[in-house]
Amino acid sequence: MPGLRRCVLTVMIALFLPALPFAEPASAQAPSETAAPILETRGPTMGTVYMVKIFNPPPGLPEDWREQIDRELRQVNDQMSTYLEDSEISRFNRSESTEWFEVSAATALVVGKALEIHQASGGAFDITVAPLVNAWSFGPGKRSLAPPEPERIRELLDRVGSAQLEVREQPPAIRKARGDLTIDLSAIAKGHGVDRVVERLGTWGADNVFVEIGGDLRVRGDKGGRPWMVGIQQPDVAGDVVARAIPLRDLAIATSGDYRNFFEHEGRRYSHTIDPRTGEPIRHATASVSVIAEDCMTADGWATAINVLGPDEALEVAERNGLDALVMVRGEDGSLAAVTSGSLLVPDDNPTVEPSAVAAGLGVGAGEAAAGEAGRDAGGSTAVGRWFPVVLVTAFAFAAALGAMAIGVIFGRRSISGSCGGLANRPDGEGGSRCSLCSQPDEACSRLREAAANASSSGSEGV
Repeated sequence: MPGLRRCVLTVMIALFLPALPFAEPASAQAPSETAAPILETRGPTMGTVYMVKIFNPPPGLPEDWREQIDRELRQVNDQMSTYLEDSEISRFNRSESTEWFEVSAATALVVGKALEIHQASGGAFDITVAPLVNAWSFGPGKRSLAPPEPERIRELLDRVGSAQLEVREQPPAIRKARGDLTIDLSAIAKGHGVDRVVERLGTWGADNVFVEIGGDLRVRGDKGGRPWMVGIQQPDVAGDVVARAIPLRDLAIATSGDYRNFFEHEGRRYSHTIDPRTGEPIRHATASVSVIAEDCMTADGWATAINVLGPDEALEVAERNGLDALVMVRGEDGSLAAVTSGSLLVPDDNPTVEPSAVAAGLGVGAGEAAAGEAGRDAGGSTAVGRWFPVVLVTAFAFAAALGAMAIGVIFGRRSISGSCGGLANRPDGEGGSRCSLCSQPDEACSRLREAAANASSSGSEGV
């Protein structure tokens, strides 16, 4: 039977080796422009997930770069989360003092940008809207999933208004004009977190990166001469369906919409986007707004502001502020129409996007397979389609080899050699087992071999 075993082994090697990656012919390799490695990491943050890709990573990248990115994002939470009781923002919200409240430079930066967008949008973007967000069941408190009473809305509107908030850079601090004023940076903090990670990667010499948090994303550089492809998600459909693919270099994009985060009450849908001017969720026909800007914090804040404004004012405000925007508007029949400004006026001609690159926003992750390149290798073929025949052939080869070995065992009445404790074991007549072959035998196995040898010398069948 040794000859049969060698034959089976030869067949297995002949069938299996061509399927291994290192045996792939050079003609099937990926194009040189994408041959450089891509490092990737992802994890939870800010109630959603983040993802980082580094194309052609630099030699100066620290070994613990993943941990450092995670720490950077935890610091953003420690500064700006309304869900953490000890964050800077939570402590500011609990304070009733109208004196300057010291904060980190990062928090002062984000508050300053929020006040800038508030002014430029005519009040459509307002971080003091937190009491209304909570009242409508979209904040960190208990959710009733029912509209608040009109009297309650009017009462809370008195506590809303960025005109009652001040910020200074040196020393960094914020101040409220009334003690019960509270703020919520959820509509802009994710974008800031993206920027923080991109800048941290830049300090390590990473010039070609893709960073996303819950659909808000920013890219730097490209992928071997090709831009990063980003998809804008189709509203009102299940899954991550791309409505528009956009090539990006050194830019950011953020999307705000009502198609993921909402609740229904008595047949009416209430969006998580609150109009700070009325105190109620937006009711117009805008399904989503995507904004491109140089940094993600700006794109994030403006996407919310333009979403609040609605389709009639959206493009006017976007053009006045030099923004590239795409607004998806619902028709009465449920259809969707896109109105655009700036560079987004140019239609896309390549619908292939980065995996997990659908700009979903809304505090919901973009998903593992957005469209196009999702699940594809560097050569452009799908990983499943490429490896399925290999797996199938290998499975048949293994089954054939196993069957041949079984025939040898049955007709040759021999034990199958293998590792100690596996198929090589057989009863030794004393309740134990004999080990015919161990590559690294322990003391017990050595004793079994010695016992087997003694039994063989006294006339018993060898192992």
